[in-house]
Amino acid sequence: MRQLCIALPAFASLALSANASFAAPAVIDSSYRATDGRRVQQCSTVVDASVAQVWKAFTTDAGLTRWAVPVTHIDFRNGGIMESSYSLDGKIGVSDNIKNEIVAYLPERLLAMRNVHVPKGAPFNPALIATIRTIFAFEDLGNGKTRVTESGVGYGEGAGYDSLYQTFRDGNAAEMVSLARSFASGPVDWKAQAAKLNAAAGAH
Repeated sequence: MRQLCIALPAFASLALSANASFAAPAVIDSSYRATDGRRVQQCSTVVDASVAQVWKAFTTDAGLTRWAVPVTHIDFRNGGIMESSYSLDGKIGVSDNIKNEIVAYLPERLLAMRNVHVPKGAPFNPALIATIRTIFAFEDLGNGKTRVTESGVGYGEGAGYDSLYQTFRDGNAAEMVSLARSFASGPVDWKAQAAKLNAAAGAH
């Protein structure tokens, strides 16, 4: 859900290194070009959790803060808003928070969203992000396993879209690992990740 949350890649990479004993799951990149020539950014992984559990990880505040973002509130309904911040001191209701709208959903099967606001200074062109739709598909594999597939549709051509595509391709793969890890070994420790990020920044 890097497309969903518009996260910075540094948080994703740090979350992956938080537990060296965790065996990262396979993340399959199945990106392709649609018949109209537009790129579809797509990746998937298998999570050791039931589809009901994984659905809650995407559609509730408690579920999202376990793996996706430290501060968030989701008004889960058609047209509802998911509001998020990567600042540990962030507050819901701040005008410059990340905001995504729920376009449509099919319970425990599909979730479609679009970005409606990015923070000032974000390394993305808001006009380009507004053209992308993010679709999550949930497949019950049985035996307590669920395949999650994230697809980003609407990518055009040009340097701006190329940069957006690359950022989300890398970030979305990292978030899939973060999702799987949250079920395998517990939620992300956001305070610890922020401390590591600050330490890394201070070392440069």
